[in-house]
Amino acid sequence: MTSFLRRFAVPATLISLGVPVCLYTFARLNPEKATAYYKPVFLWLCARLKRFNQKRFSTLKDDIFSGLKEQDGTSLQVLEIGSGKGTNFEYFPPRTSVIVVDPNPHSKLDFEENSRQYPDVKVTKFVVAGAEDMADVAEGSVDAVVCTLVLCSVHDVDAVLGEVKRVLKPGGKFYYLEHVRHPTLARVQYLQDRFNPVFYSLGGGCNINRDTWKNIDNAGFSNVKYKMEDNIRPKFMFNMLYGTATK
Repeated sequence: MTSFLRRFAVPATLISLGVPVCLYTFARLNPEKATAYYKPVFLWLCARLKRFNQKRFSTLKDDIFSGLKEQDGTSLQVLEIGSGKGTNFEYFPPRTSVIVVDPNPHSKLDFEENSRQYPDVKVTKFVVAGAEDMADVAEGSVDAVVCTLVLCSVHDVDAVLGEVKRVLKPGGKFYYLEHVRHPTLARVQYLQDRFNPVFYSLGGGCNINRDTWKNIDNAGFSNVKYKMEDNIRPKFMFNMLYGTATK
């Protein structure tokens, strides 16, 4: 039995390593075809990974959004950038008013359907726009800005943070959760750099190697707090940055 396993150990290893290498090479050499062929499978896989890590993500969100409960829920005005299906609504205090900013007008139907589960959260405005230019949101008009898993795919992180500061009231808070470049592990950084073109082309412009905490540190907030979490699989994709920044 031992000799049998040894005989097939090397071919099995080569196949397990060869398949992702071949897929990666094809994606780099044929980005347009790769997008057409791989994108549905890639997005399905990412969704499965998020669900696999859902318990851990929920723990991080409980930590991040605990500050929202300390603000005045009777008049709390939140702006959420890229709300998706409204999965963050469960963390908003009752009687919260929400402005949603999203470049995809079709996402409105998704989040409206999900938001019915949270009748105490009222969506007052849906703005179709990129986060780099939220001109339809008045300066100094919101108590909090929420942004989860969005800064990885915006065109200009610094421009988004500038808009976040503009729309926040003095003392308002920016709540964020993002996957970022690993700050210390060289082997993880290497994988992130190598696979970033694949994630970018198949994941709707998603980048897995951004130093987003540096952008937040340099954005001019009066107080920045964040933590790192790398105990989420796969580590090269889900090194998480989460915290708050106060105007």
